[in-house]
Parts: sequence; C-alpha cells; structure tokens
Amino acid sequence: MAYRRTIMQIVRNTSNEDPAVYPALVQARAIPPLSHREAMGMATIELERFLALVTSLSEDEWEKPTACPRWNVRQMLAHVTGAAASYARWSEFKRQNSFKVQRPYRASGLSFLDSLNQIQVDDRASATPAALIDELQTVGPRARATRARLPMLLRALRVPLPALGLVPIGYLTDLIYTRDMWMHRLDLCRATQREMVMTPEHDGRIVSLVMRDLAKKLAATLRTTSIVYHLSGRVGGTWQLGQKVPPVATLQLDVLDFNRLASGRLTPEEALSCVSLEGDTALAREVLNHTNVPY
Repeated sequence: MAYRRTIMQIVRNTSNEDPAVYPALVQARAIPPLSHREAMGMATIELERFLALVTSLSEDEWEKPTACPRWNVRQMLAHVTGAAASYARWSEFKRQNSFKVQRPYRASGLSFLDSLNQIQVDDRASATPAALIDELQTVGPRARATRARLPMLLRALRVPLPALGLVPIGYLTDLIYTRDMWMHRLDLCRATQREMVMTPEHDGRIVSLVMRDLAKKLAATLRTTSIVYHLSGRVGGTWQLGQKVPPVATLQLDVLDFNRLASGRLTPEEALSCVSLEGDTALAREVLNHTNVPY
C-alpha cells in the first residue's frame, strides 16, 4: 500500500509541474516514433550544439579523458568527425567499411563497430582540434544531406542489431546517428565539466525515444507487469514500461545518469549508487540490468 501511494505521489507531482519540464506519466510503448522529417531537424540542432561546444573548448581541455577509455576529448571529436565524413562521401563510407581497412582492427579483437570507430580516430591521429572542427563544419551538413536523401524503400530495409533484432536502416541513419552525437556531447561536457545545453523539445525528445526503445527491449522481461522509470532533471519525466496495469516497481535517477546507464557507460552495479528502487526491488534490479539500448 505504501508503495502504491509513492507511485501516485510521483504522478501527482509530475502533473503539477511545468508539463514541458516534468511530463505526467507517459506510457513508453505509446511514444510516437521518429519521422524522417523530424529526424533531419533533430540532426541539424544536434550538430549545431555539438559544434558550439567543441568550438568553446580551451587548449588544455583537449587531452582530458572521457567516458570512452580509448579516447580523450580530441579523439572523441575525431570519431564524430570521421563518422560524419563517412556519410558525406560514398567513397569514404566504402573505405571505412572495407574488409582490407577493417582487418587489422578485427584481428586485434575489436568488433565491427569498434573497429569502424577506431579507424575514424586513427585516420585523424595527427589532426589538430582546429582542423577537426573545420572538417566537421564541412562534412557535418553534408552527412545530414546524404541521410535526408536516402529513399524511403532503402530506409525501410531491415538489418540485424544485437540489442533490438532486425531494425530498418532508417532507424540507424535517422535516430542512432544523432543519438550517438548527443551522447558524445554529454561525454565531452562531463569530461570538461561544462553544463550541457538542453531543451525539452530537442533533448527531451531524444530521451523519450531512448525510453521507447527500452520499452520494446523489456517487453519479454516485464511480461504481464509494469514498472515506472522516473528521471529527474531539466529533460526528465515519468514513464511506465510494460503492460498498462498498476506498476509493481519504480526506479528513480537523474536523466543524464540514466543515459549513461543505457549507453553502457555506467554499469548496473555502479548505477545502484545513484538510483532509488521501490516496490518489487528484485524486478527493479532485473530492469536495471537490462537497461541498455543502441547509441
């Protein structure tokens, strides 16, 4: 009974706040998908914000470590720039994905995706931060234009993705590409102790789409039950995952820590220090262990 009162209090509290900042309880499986048109607008905003951040960095910040163990701040920028370059030119896309270029990385034990990312960084090992920013300012808009031109039939083709099974190519080019850049912007903000620029319309939508993916992934775990994820912060909110039945557990944590967890930067064990679990804590811990989606 006490737990049920806690859930209802969360819903009442979020309903009484500014709805743009703290939306009322949302059914995660009912979150509308990202349209191609919306995706391109989101990509434009994210590129602008990412460039604004990196152009503001000082000389002594480029060597700072990041949440990605192999990369410092400059190398993370090199990855983002290299990823954009692969979409800006078809020849570069083929080169980065070729077996010949990938072979030494795969032989060292890296996955296909990790190999691709490291190729982008190693290609720019001698590039200065200024050169990387200049390149991103050129290839970033071109990459967005390439993705915008992809025909609907191509975007609808499905490819395997470990966390979600078969997904449309458009899911990768419309959503994951921008989500990856957004997450790296958070990485850079944390590495340089900068406050992350966020708005409910842009960053809040990115978070809601993460929650939409997570709801799909957790369907088998939750089966006939449901849980509530309550995320605090400027672009946080309250989401119900699972069936539309009274929730049996709630997990509360900061919205940015949630994304660190969902992206694999924070382990479930580490997350226990910043998450509050109520109700069926065994189920809540299982949900915590499965809170990861593609970024």
